[in-house]
Amino acid sequence: MAQAQVFDARTGRRSEMELKGPRFETELKEHVIHRAVVAELEARRRWTASTRGRSEVAGSGAKLYRQKGTGRARAGDIKSPIRYGGGTWGGPKPKGPRYGKKINRKEARAAFDGALSAKAAEGMLYVLDALDFERPSTKRAKELLGQMGVEGPVLLVLTREEREAALSFRNLPEVTVVEPFGYGVYELLRAREVVFSRAAYGRLTAGREEG
Repeated sequence: MAQAQVFDARTGRRSEMELKGPRFETELKEHVIHRAVVAELEARRRWTASTRGRSEVAGSGAKLYRQKGTGRARAGDIKSPIRYGGGTWGGPKPKGPRYGKKINRKEARAAFDGALSAKAAEGMLYVLDALDFERPSTKRAKELLGQMGVEGPVLLVLTREEREAALSFRNLPEVTVVEPFGYGVYELLRAREVVFSRAAYGRLTAGREEG
C-alpha cells in the first residue's frame, strides 16, 4: 500500500501515513494522462490575437477615382490592405471551437487519480504537519524544504487560510504554490515532489471544493 511521508514542521519529526482510497490506488494509463494534459493545456490558451480584414473595417466600398486618366496608380476602395486604416491581410484571427480538446469527467478523474497514485507509489508525496507561519518568511520556508530533503521542482498545496505560508514559499523558484483543487494532471507531472499541508490533504481526501 502506498504511503505518504509526514513531516512535522514544528518538531522536525518524520513519520509515515498509509494512503487509502481510489485517489491513491488508481492505475496510471498513459493514453488517459496524455488526453488530460492536452485538454488542460488547450483550455489555458488565450486566443486573443485578432486583426480586422477589409470586410470588417469601416469605409465605403466605392472606387476612389476613375481607372484611367489621373496619372495615379489604379485603386479600388479605401479599405484595401495597402492603405492606411484599411483591412489587414493574413493577420491573426481567434481560433474556433474546432481547436478545443475535450475530455469527459470520468477520464479526467481517472487521469488525476492515476498521476497522484504514481507520485504516492514513488514515495514523492509528503504531508507537512503543524505548518504555522505567524508572518511570511522565505528563509524559514527554504529551511523547511531542506529539512524535508525535497529537491524540487515542488508542487505545494496550501489552503486559502494558510496565506502566510503561501507568501513564504512562493518566492522560492523551485516551488509552485497552489490551492486545493487549483491544480491538475499537468502540475502533478511537472513536479518531482508533491507536498500537502495537513489541511489541504484533508480537503483532497474529503473531495470537497472550496466555495
